[in-house]
Parts: sequence; structure tokens; C-alpha cells
Amino acid sequence: METATRNIVCVPIEASLYGELVLRKGRPDADVTTWIERVLMDYLDRTQADEWSPAYSSWLASTGDLDAFRKEYGDPQLGYHWGTLFLPNGTKISMNYKGRVHAAEVRQQRIVFEGVVFPPSELASRIANNTSRNAWRDLLIKRPTDESWCLADTLRRTVGG
Repeated sequence: METATRNIVCVPIEASLYGELVLRKGRPDADVTTWIERVLMDYLDRTQADEWSPAYSSWLASTGDLDAFRKEYGDPQLGYHWGTLFLPNGTKISMNYKGRVHAAEVRQQRIVFEGVVFPPSELASRIANNTSRNAWRDLLIKRPTDESWCLADTLRRTVGG
């Protein structure tokens, strides 16, 4: 895979663990990223039929036709990173302004509103007739595994966002 086309998340691991992997590869310049990814992919493949969290099971059931979901929204494991908050593809975003509910969603790792891609702050501003807004306090979020809507600011303050 080309790095430019990948959606990458950095996961901190203990330096001694990383050092051990490099040592086992036998070269100080060894790239252990692919090795780690393969181990994780193997684990996910082997445990695919295992009982996962109720939220994951609910999400999986709600996607129904996974191919149709992927076509419309993109890979369900990918999404939009807004600071520390991760919004998976298929996430619904809502904002009330002057008595009207405005809806956007995460598609293909982007926030789309009325066919146009926006970052959250510009989305809130656009909905509010290009006035200055605080998207964290204006946007409501409902991720595919969420049962109800939640204010973006509340979500980012929860453990695991």
C-alpha cells in the first residue's frame, strides 16, 4: 500500500517493546510497521467469529449489506479525525439553527453537507449563515454504534471519544 493513500493512526507503544521488535528483525533501520499490521490483521481474521462488544454487534447488524455501506459511505473502519474525536464513516452530524435542523454525514473520511465537503468549524459557520461558531458546542454527533445524539464537546471529553 502507498502511504499517501492510507488513513494512518499512530498508536503509542512502550519504547522497549518497539526496540525488541527492531532487535528481532536484526537491523536498526528495520521497518516493523508492516510486521505489526500483519500481526493485527491475523488477529482480527482469527477472531472474526468471536463475541465482540454489543456496540460492535449492533453496528454490524445495522450495516446490513456491508458492500452497499462501503459504496455509499466508505470503509466502516475508517472515518474523519476531528482532534481526538474519531467519527467513523456513516456518522451523522446535526445542527439546529433558527428552528431548522441541518444534517451532514461522514462519507469516505470526509464531512459532507449538501454535497460539499467541510471541516467541522466551517460546517457550523456555513449552517449559521457564515457567522463565527464553536463547532464543538453546536454540532450533535451520532456515530453508527451510538444509540442517541451527543454534543461533540461532550463526546471529545469522554474516555475514548
